Amino acid sequence: MVAANAYGGGTGMKCSPARQQGDAARLAVLDTRTKIVSEEDARLRLGGQPAQWVTGHFDPLLAEHVRRLRECSSPDRQLIVEITNPARPLLTQRARAELVAALGMVDYVVLKNGQGSAEDADITDRFVENMLRRHRPEGTG
Repeated sequence: MVAANAYGGGTGMKCSPARQQGDAARLAVLDTRTKIVSEEDARLRLGGQPAQWVTGHFDPLLAEHVRRLRECSSPDRQLIVEITNPARPLLTQRARAELVAALGMVDYVVLKNGQGSAEDADITDRFVENMLRRHRPEGTG
């Protein structure tokens, strides 16, 4: 195993077997994929607790999405995020769910087949328009 520096690159140093086991245990605790559950399971886990449900494509997950989710989170209620599919996704639904599940303010992630919110579509549309404008060859409008 090659140790990683703070930026994710290898340092070239080898870790001891004890260190490798400690790293594996720490990574198991950090595995947020366990937050990805069925809608039924999310409702069961809530057990009547108040919850805020947020729906969106999150394709790609952008800083504006994270700010919106932070605004929706509250210490007195759970935050459940439903990941839906756009017409032409950049990332798979599962990949998007794993990214959203890694956010600390998100309690559970549910995969859905329905439509995302208009607000989510606006966030993505603005991002795409900005990228096209910034990367358009000179003299093409």
